[in-house]
Amino acid sequence: MMHSRTAGLLFALSPIALVAICGAIQFIAGHYLGVWAWVPTMLGFWLVIGFLLRRYPRPPTNRFARATGSVFWSALAVMAGLLSLHGFASHWSLLSDTGLVAAWLVFALVNPWFEESYWRGMLMDSTASWGKAASLLYSSAWFAASHPLIWGIHSLPLRKPEAVGALLLVGVIWGLAYQRTGSLRWCVAGHMLANLLGLGALVLLNLYDPTIR
Repeated sequence: MMHSRTAGLLFALSPIALVAICGAIQFIAGHYLGVWAWVPTMLGFWLVIGFLLRRYPRPPTNRFARATGSVFWSALAVMAGLLSLHGFASHWSLLSDTGLVAAWLVFALVNPWFEESYWRGMLMDSTASWGKAASLLYSSAWFAASHPLIWGIHSLPLRKPEAVGALLLVGVIWGLAYQRTGSLRWCVAGHMLANLLGLGALVLLNLYDPTIR
């Protein structure tokens, strides 16, 4: 029992290591790559999350089972991804060359699998004994804070309070959806939409600031 509790605490505290490692990569790579430092940082981010998921007792595939409960929560998870639709309609022309389009698509379609598996999946599972509200707020707070602490080293928009507040809001929505449905399927779908419509890769490159209307 003690071993299980210690392991659970280590997983619950893993955001500290994740942010420290990825922040260091972002800072060091920035000396050579500038704003493009987000690419090696993202690869490190995925590797650390992959390592943690492999070590966690619950197989990650279980989190993508068919959603249960009210369809409202699944729909809400997807709708959260549509909050950036207006900005995309006004700024999609910033996708001006093949390289940017490729970065935008790869980031938007791959990263949500890792982020949702970690922030909503593993982190909320490892803190479930704290109670639903505490687990939800803990996961959502780390999700929001990780953006300025890691990507905000070079991405100016992600340092802004408005961006952090929006990230906290969608983190709470996706966390609630996971708690109510037991599945990350629609959280991933909503996250993909958020990254696509929010022009995520362009935000990381300081080419688009969604906080400016």
